[in-house]
Amino acid sequence: MIHEVSKSDFLKEANDYYKLSIGGLRRKNVFTNEILYNTISMSLEKYIMALFVSKNELPLCHTLKTMAKEMKKFVELDDDLIEQMYYFDNIQNLCSLAKYDKKAISDEDISNMVIVLDKIKALVLDGITINA
Repeated sequence: MIHEVSKSDFLKEANDYYKLSIGGLRRKNVFTNEILYNTISMSLEKYIMALFVSKNELPLCHTLKTMAKEMKKFVELDDDLIEQMYYFDNIQNLCSLAKYDKKAISDEDISNMVIVLDKIKALVLDGITINA
């Protein structure tokens, strides 16, 4: 049986990763910056996917920058936010077949990711509500 993933499924997962990430900020002995980077990235991806699914579309790929650029079809997104997403992509560069590059993740990186996460979450929730 094929399970169709809905906007609600993506929102639930996004919110779960969001809560995990925000809670993890208070438990730095367990949640390293690398773990927080990944949980925040998962939350970002799930929120963005909820927006796409709500519009019956899929992004071309799942890098944060590309997904953010494609979000512009549905919500107003400034270029600075897209550039921040590009920076986050390059911290671990997971999608490159040519090279795997992993940089140290600073506390400032995590703080910036949380700010971006809050902005993306608000944009997505507004985009789903307004254009439902």
